[in-house]
Amino acid sequence: MLTHDGLAQDVTGRISKIQDMMKREDFAALVVIGGGAPGGMGAIRYITNAHLWGGAGYAVLGQDDPDPYMLVWSSYQGVWTRNETTTRKERVESPPDLMERVKELVTGYAGNGGKRIGVVNMKKLLPLGAYESLQQAIGNHELVDATDQYNLIRQIKSPFELEAIQQNGYILDACMDVFADRAHVGARYWDVCAATEEYVKAKGAFWGRTKLSLDLTPYTVPTPKDLTMSEDDIINFEIVYESPWGYWLEMTTVFSFHDLPDDVQLQLDAYLAAVDASSAVACSGNTYADISNANDKAISEVMKDSGLKVVGKHTPDCHSTGLDGSDGPSSASDPDFVLKSNMILSYHPGTVLENDRGFLISDNFLVTDHGAVRLSPHNASRYYMRLSS
Repeated sequence: MLTHDGLAQDVTGRISKIQDMMKREDFAALVVIGGGAPGGMGAIRYITNAHLWGGAGYAVLGQDDPDPYMLVWSSYQGVWTRNETTTRKERVESPPDLMERVKELVTGYAGNGGKRIGVVNMKKLLPLGAYESLQQAIGNHELVDATDQYNLIRQIKSPFELEAIQQNGYILDACMDVFADRAHVGARYWDVCAATEEYVKAKGAFWGRTKLSLDLTPYTVPTPKDLTMSEDDIINFEIVYESPWGYWLEMTTVFSFHDLPDDVQLQLDAYLAAVDASSAVACSGNTYADISNANDKAISEVMKDSGLKVVGKHTPDCHSTGLDGSDGPSSASDPDFVLKSNMILSYHPGTVLENDRGFLISDNFLVTDHGAVRLSPHNASRYYMRLSS
C-alpha cells in the first residue's frame, strides 16, 4: 500500500540489502552523494526519502546501523527533509561544514584509518574540489566507488516500488487526454503542455518536463513559447515526470488534427512494431543488445519498401529507471548488460531512419521471465490520438 508507513517499511528492507552488500565488500561505512536535480538524488532518496531541491547532500550509512544520517547544505532543506524522511528526524542535519561532518560520521563507524569506505556516485556527482575535500577529510581510509554495487540493488524493484511506478503509469497516460482536451488549432503549445504538467503536479509530483517534435524526427524539445498549433501539425508529445513517490517515467503520444499521411502512418507502425518485438525479448537472462536488435529488425521489416533505411540510433533503446531517470546502464553504454526480473525499463526504440526520420515512442515496462509487461494503460491505441480542430 502506498503510504508513508509502507514506504518506511520498504526502506528498512532496502537498507538491509545494502548492508549485506557492505559486509561482502568490507565497507565499514557508505557515503551516498546526491544533488538537488533530476538524476542526482535517487540514490539518496532510496535509503532516506530525502527530496533535494538544490545543492549537495550526503547520506552516511554504517554497516550495522539501521538509520542513515542525511546531511544537507541548507537549514530549509533540512526542515523539508524531516517532513518526508524515513530515517530518524534527528539524523537529518545541516552542519556548517558538510565534509567535516562526513568525516566525523565515517570515523565513528570505521575508526581512524585502514578501513574501506564505499562511495556512491563518486564519479557521477562529485566535483573535483569536493572529491579532494572528501579525500582529505577521510583520507586515512580507502575510498572505493560503490556505485555499481549499489545500483544493482536498487534496479530490482520491490512490490511497493512496482505499485508506485504503476500509479505513475496511469497518471502519465491520463495526461494524454488532458493534452487532447486542451489542444486546438491556434492554441499555444506552451499552454497545452502546462495543462498536462498541472495535472501531474496536482497528483503530488514535484518536477519533470514536457517536450515535442513537430518535424517527423524523434528529437523532442520544448517549443518556442509563442508557437501555436496549426491544422497540419503532426505532434510527437513526450512527458517525463516523477511520480508522487519520486519514480521517473517517460511516455509519448503522437497527435494530429487529420488522419496521418500514408508514409507517416507507416513510420509510426514501424516503431509500434518495434515495441512489440523488443518487449517480447525483454526477458530475464537476455541482454540490452537483444532489445536493440529486435527494434532494428522490426523497423527495417516494416519500412523495407518505403525507401527509408535504418541508419543508426538517436538515443538508447532502453535503460533501467526508478528514483532517477536512469539507475544503471543503458543499451548504448552497456549492450551486454543482462536483464533481471523486476527491473523497470524506460522503453523508447532509438532506431533512426535516413534523413533523421523517426518517432520517439516511450513507455515503461517490467522485465519478467517471459518478456516485458507494460506498466500503464498506454497501449498501441494510445500512442496515436486524433484531435478535434
